[in-house]
Amino acid sequence: MREMLKNPAVAAPPMIILQGFLVALSANAVIGAWAFIPLALIYWLSIVCVVKPNRASFAEMMRKPQSGLLWQLLPYIPAAFTLVAFVWGLRVITITPLLTALSVVFIIINPVMEEMFWRGWLLTRLPWSPAGNVIYSTLMFTLSHFGMWGVFSITIRAPMMIAPLLIMGALWSVAFLKSGSLRHCIIAHALVDTFNLSIWVFLNLYIPPVV
Repeated sequence: MREMLKNPAVAAPPMIILQGFLVALSANAVIGAWAFIPLALIYWLSIVCVVKPNRASFAEMMRKPQSGLLWQLLPYIPAAFTLVAFVWGLRVITITPLLTALSVVFIIINPVMEEMFWRGWLLTRLPWSPAGNVIYSTLMFTLSHFGMWGVFSITIRAPMMIAPLLIMGALWSVAFLKSGSLRHCIIAHALVDTFNLSIWVFLNLYIPPVV
């Protein structure tokens, strides 16, 4: 067990989550839900420090999928369901240039960072079977949302978010392992972040009626 915990791939997720939690907690005490900005910056920087991406490694993760159409379409299932939340949310949110700009930046950067870490880097380095690796990555991915973004977001820390996060983590993990590519996972993740109206959810300007 001790040797396993020394494995960087096993240790990195809880350490990143703990760091993110502390940043979110301290920033939330000062600037409220706007804590999502320092949290995102520290979170992404931590991922870069762990993954140490370069042009060659990123090109490998983004290569043409080596699988059939089914596995390429699999990542988009969660996006199809979040489209309902998007249509509903557009009726009630207030769209401003600042929030739109922050949303665009988040949608461009966050899916790349998260997929690069939770799928591309982590799943290829964990010491268990493919199923065990998917379970660990999915559980940590889910916990990261509650332990970091959930500090200030009413929606993200709601119990109803557990199932969607588990499903997204599992489907994107399986899709990556089957295809050997993050291409569709990143696109699907960007769609989910778009349809979930992430910035409005972070700031509690939009709380879905089911929460």
